[in-house]
Amino acid sequence: MFRKFQLIARLIASSYFIIVLQPFTALVSSDASAQNFVKITKGVFAADSADHNGAAWIDYDKDGDLDIFTVSATPPNNFAALYRNDGYDQFTKITSGELVNIANGWFGTSWADINNDGNLDVFVGGGYTRMGSMVYNGDGKGGFRRNESWFPWNEVILGWTGAWGDYDNDGHVDLVVIHPFNFLGTPASSNFLFHNNGDGTFAEINNTPITATTAPFTVGSWSDYDQDGDIDLFIGSGPANGTLAPDFHFKNMLKETGKATFQPITDSLIATDSLDGQTWNWIDYDNDGDLDAYMTNYFAPAGMANRLYRNDDGKFKRVTNAGPIVTDVDISLANVWGDFDNDGDLDCYVANGGLRASNKYYRNNGNGTFESVVTAATEVDSTVCWGAAAGDYDNDGDLDLFVATKLMFRKGQPGRAVPDWLFRNDVDKSNHWINIECIGKTSNRSALGTKIKTKTTINGKSIMQMREISAQNTFNGQNELRVHFGFGQAKTIDEVTIHWPSGRTEVFKNVKTDQFLVATEGEGYKSKN
Repeated sequence: MFRKFQLIARLIASSYFIIVLQPFTALVSSDASAQNFVKITKGVFAADSADHNGAAWIDYDKDGDLDIFTVSATPPNNFAALYRNDGYDQFTKITSGELVNIANGWFGTSWADINNDGNLDVFVGGGYTRMGSMVYNGDGKGGFRRNESWFPWNEVILGWTGAWGDYDNDGHVDLVVIHPFNFLGTPASSNFLFHNNGDGTFAEINNTPITATTAPFTVGSWSDYDQDGDIDLFIGSGPANGTLAPDFHFKNMLKETGKATFQPITDSLIATDSLDGQTWNWIDYDNDGDLDAYMTNYFAPAGMANRLYRNDDGKFKRVTNAGPIVTDVDISLANVWGDFDNDGDLDCYVANGGLRASNKYYRNNGNGTFESVVTAATEVDSTVCWGAAAGDYDNDGDLDLFVATKLMFRKGQPGRAVPDWLFRNDVDKSNHWINIECIGKTSNRSALGTKIKTKTTINGKSIMQMREISAQNTFNGQNELRVHFGFGQAKTIDEVTIHWPSGRTEVFKNVKTDQFLVATEGEGYKSKN
């Protein structure tokens, strides 16, 4: 956070202050084959002013394609926005219903099926308004109803954002609400942890390190970083008093003790490195079978590059020789991971929140290094961007990008809201892929916490890849819940292994690529092609 206190305070007060960076051009590729993003310049995203904090790709109406939900906290645009995917790059803004008609000032969002009825529900974090955070239940037909049983409405739950996750593996997703303590004048309050009782109600869990610890937190995310079968919690933070400090991480002790309690992680580099942390993502960038970490830093004037931590048998090492992904100094908020070129390894897109601090697309070279690639999605047009999310909205087998914009600045003028950015991925179709929707039965229906591993022979080498399903894996939002893999020239996946939160493991062999699959826990998979 650091100077973010002054930045956002002035944004909200309409007296704008933006950190200005000079563009960094070294180690940048203009390889035409990599310039695969096409900006959609017609339709609602070319006309609808935004000022959004974050976004999520979700199929809220269950019609088989991805829709977009965005949140905003800055008047007069402090309404959520829901855009229905109508196909052919066209989206319709939904204008009816309470979800999109309350000027509440929501900062973050997280989506999951909280009652296991097959419909997506949504949490929206209200950090600075009297109404606070809310939960809405979806009916699968496009409608939403406020859930008044998740917490008594005579109490206000303030939060920057929240994240659904089944921390006790009982088949029902729970909720953590992240509160930015003493940030922007918010009341002194801790984080909140709610246990899903499975009957439509939630119980507030107190006396845990998660709720006892206070700091100007930003984004929290769940991940089974040590792959012991339970999800752990990672929260970005950066004291607003001008002092860099470690972020906050909590290990779930469910597998060790049989009880889902949390213990602060204090003896690892990821818990001691001084940061201005925003979003933690757990990804296997080097395809070695374990989860590594990437964290975006906000305060560029202090020379704070983003951090990449490699997992070496449970010990984390800061990676400093991976190229511009760890040396670029920007004002970074969102980091979005996906195999955007379908070559068999994870690439990264970073949204930056400073004037002339362009967003970055880092292509994975497959050897532990990354290359900064110039694409339409990294343009510099004096627009501040906070959120970004990846999803295959046109169902063509590659990951597209949505970028939530805040404000555009022109010399001598105050900032103004501008349309969000939608980028269609038109990558070369010669590489192969697979997209898997996981449905839990004993596990939570959204399959949060599920890990999917693939083994494929690519260019004569056996390559293992891994994905983990999450409902908060970018800044104030999430990528699509389906999992996507690229496989280069391989036409067959030797092995697909699904590790469900219930403890069940399923293995499928010789799976054809270029398919949309639905894998249901205990029932195998079927193709949607």
